[in-house]
Amino acid sequence: MSRISIPQIEAFYWVIELGSLQKAASRLSVTQSTISLRLRQLQEELPRAVLVPSGRGVKATHEGFALFEHAKGVLDAFHRLERMDAAPAIAGSLRIGLAEGFAVTCLAELISELSRRHPHLKPEWTIATSYLLQHSLLEGNLDLAVLVDPMGDRALRLVPLASQDNVWVAPHFMAVPKNATPEQLLPLSIITTPPPTPMYRKTLDWFAEDRQTPRNLCQCTSVNAAMQLVRAGIGIGIFPAPMVKVFDTAGRLKIVKTKRPLPRSRLYIGELGGGNRDKIEAAMDALNVISHRHYQAK
Repeated sequence: MSRISIPQIEAFYWVIELGSLQKAASRLSVTQSTISLRLRQLQEELPRAVLVPSGRGVKATHEGFALFEHAKGVLDAFHRLERMDAAPAIAGSLRIGLAEGFAVTCLAELISELSRRHPHLKPEWTIATSYLLQHSLLEGNLDLAVLVDPMGDRALRLVPLASQDNVWVAPHFMAVPKNATPEQLLPLSIITTPPPTPMYRKTLDWFAEDRQTPRNLCQCTSVNAAMQLVRAGIGIGIFPAPMVKVFDTAGRLKIVKTKRPLPRSRLYIGELGGGNRDKIEAAMDALNVISHRHYQAK
């Protein structure tokens, strides 16, 4: 008696998955007669019928559907072993974009984590606003990116990563009313990134809910530079809470309590769905590990 082989399991799995011997043969790049032979050999090793004739093809029996579930697990495990055997499987360049607030919080740890896990992987980092990163992704200039409150696009695959609190931030010496309202903050310079970035949208939306419009907007293309302007006393602005915690180790900033809290932001990993899946999924695994140290569950 011979043993059940991976080619036999593959033939069985794809016949059930695709619904015909012809499609399974095409999927596995073999002839239809080869598929039939492998199915026959598989059936000879099993105590009960797993396939029965149906028209010009075959269909699974009750036992066949049970085997189908096991076959999927076997093939998944086999393909993981194949990837492990490729030396090294995770290597070469990978273009990763990070929203600037996320980069300030996580980039150093992320570099260390990826280097530890995959020493042959060579990440190429792009740090920018979420809006610019999304544009770069759609142009094919990045393999994946961490995006904050991205605008929907059918071409983009978005995988939830985490959520973050947003806070109003002022220099420590600035007098700001407690439980401030939009009207009370109007006289101050409001520092933000340009439209249509998430930071800009959140800023104007917060004022708009009270039918107010900021009088003195100071727009800066860099979130990091915007926070430096706040620290220097130029004005106040909305920033991710995890970024504030990492950025302000000297205590030169303070969080402004407002009467109406700011909505939280959602962080996603964005990609186009192509590219080298092994490398992309390796980066996504590391992003999940590091983000959970600083951000709330997705």
